[in-house]
Amino acid sequence: MTDDHGKLRISNADRDKAIEQLQAALDEGRIDLVEFDERAKTAYEAKTNAELDLIFDDLPGGRPKEAEVVPAASAAAPEQHRGPHGLGHGGGWIHRFPALKGLVTVGVICTGVWFASWIGSGEPSYFWPIWPILGLSIATVLQLVNGGWDGDDDEDEDRRDRRDRRERRRRDRY
Repeated sequence: MTDDHGKLRISNADRDKAIEQLQAALDEGRIDLVEFDERAKTAYEAKTNAELDLIFDDLPGGRPKEAEVVPAASAAAPEQHRGPHGLGHGGGWIHRFPALKGLVTVGVICTGVWFASWIGSGEPSYFWPIWPILGLSIATVLQLVNGGWDGDDDEDEDRRDRRDRRERRRRDRY
């Protein structure tokens, strides 16, 4: 690298690649969770290539170059069984179809308010929660038919998988 390269400002994509490489180092056990957090914070605060390069001085391979992020082979997540539409187990429906979560939440809250007003007045009133429930049901059905609002959930799933692995490591330590 030249001195001019170190003075160049970095992009968000450069920071993201650096975080991915730090995640790989964490998965391989080269750095611990505290170091990962410190280095990730430094990566997000870095403004130039030189500042970002310092984060990787003591790691093999140094800072990743463009398209060089190598995930840890030893820490590959086990493949989940996926049902139709690529849905996995363990809350996949709620994450993949947020309208379903909204439907259930709004339905329960509105019905609870309606029920409380019924109990308070002593007589049943018109079941008005049907209207927000019907509206959200339409959005939920559309989302279910289309397999989610967008078909690009792979990146979100990868981030969730990395977060879940970090949280499992934290629980295992303590």
